[in-house]
Amino acid sequence: MAEWGSHTQNSMDKSYYDRNKEARKEYQKAYYEAKKGDLRRKRELEAELNPEKQEKNRNYQRNYYLTNRQKLLDRKRLRYNDAKSA
Repeated sequence: MAEWGSHTQNSMDKSYYDRNKEARKEYQKAYYEAKKGDLRRKRELEAELNPEKQEKNRNYQRNYYLTNRQKLLDRKRLRYNDAKSA
């Protein structure tokens, strides 16, 4: 019996996700642009009510960046070069 996560998607699933990738990205972008102010306000309220959680999140993000710094910078460099060449 296969373990969880060891299975692969069949080609039909992959083609479905590949076909709809751009539509999903556009939907997500539009959603977050529309909700940006609400999300920011929610974070501000949460920070006032629970400053320990904000500090914990800040530490997590800092550690993640320090751990994955080179990978993140490489990805940023690729996006910049793609945009520059387009």
